[in-house]
Amino acid sequence: MEISKSGERKLIDKIWKLIGEKNEDEDVHFLDIGKKYLLIAMDSINEGFHFERSWDPGLIGKFLVDINLSDIAAKNGTPLEMMVSFSFPRTLEEKWVESLVRGIKEELDVYHLKFSGGDLKESEKISLTGLIIGKVDKGREFRRTGARPGDYVYISSKIGKQERAILDYYNGKRGEVKEILDIRPRLDLLNSLRKLTVTSCIDNSDGIYKSLGLLAQLSGVKIVIENDVSDNAKDREERVSIFSIGGDYELIFTSPQRLRNFPLIGKVVKGKGIVDLNGKSALTSGFDHFRSGRRRPFKSH
Repeated sequence: MEISKSGERKLIDKIWKLIGEKNEDEDVHFLDIGKKYLLIAMDSINEGFHFERSWDPGLIGKFLVDINLSDIAAKNGTPLEMMVSFSFPRTLEEKWVESLVRGIKEELDVYHLKFSGGDLKESEKISLTGLIIGKVDKGREFRRTGARPGDYVYISSKIGKQERAILDYYNGKRGEVKEILDIRPRLDLLNSLRKLTVTSCIDNSDGIYKSLGLLAQLSGVKIVIENDVSDNAKDREERVSIFSIGGDYELIFTSPQRLRNFPLIGKVVKGKGIVDLNGKSALTSGFDHFRSGRRRPFKSH
């Protein structure tokens, strides 16, 4: 059976079953080193699926850093250093690689991170993998498993910019692709979030429906969506698309505290699943890396 028929989640479950261990169900690995956890985050992007070779390689390098930093931020972590693995076609221009590396270096400098090498291989298409190591005090980490009935569900900022850019590109509008890659890992919010009671957290890489679905499933609760946190969706169809696609990397978190400085998505209640604004259950598959018919905004040329 092709993996497109099983999908990302079932494939992950099968991998862990074959390994013979329990899935951590987090976007980082928590390595216990005593009073702290080392956080290990790894993410890959590939030509033809996440970017095109004709795009600004410096911005692609920045994006590679930022998507890994976002995973560290979602755990309340402090990033320390980064490693990379590059796979390049022989025909790739050396100037492209130079611009990519400059983009990586400039973004690492913003966050005062050390570059610690990696691996270089040949491939038919460009494939880029980043690995960031961070740390967090034990007991201060944010996980996906702590949402409780009575909690409120928040997002760090309204969304829509990246989602609209992805939809435009998918629909053949070759406009400003910078909006797709120019994301902001929300490390800037951690000082504020550390003053709050945060019971669970996830970054919105794969869409609000999927993000909420994971929080609900792993915490054993139901989440009721009460507000449209997209930035001025023109109609319900666009709002549902924005909630389904993801790519903005804002932080979604739950807290028993009623907060005024973060957009409110909804509430956590007893039960299972996700209830959308119309009162009906929401599909929580979101962006799936393998299922046909899901988001694949870019095609190889």
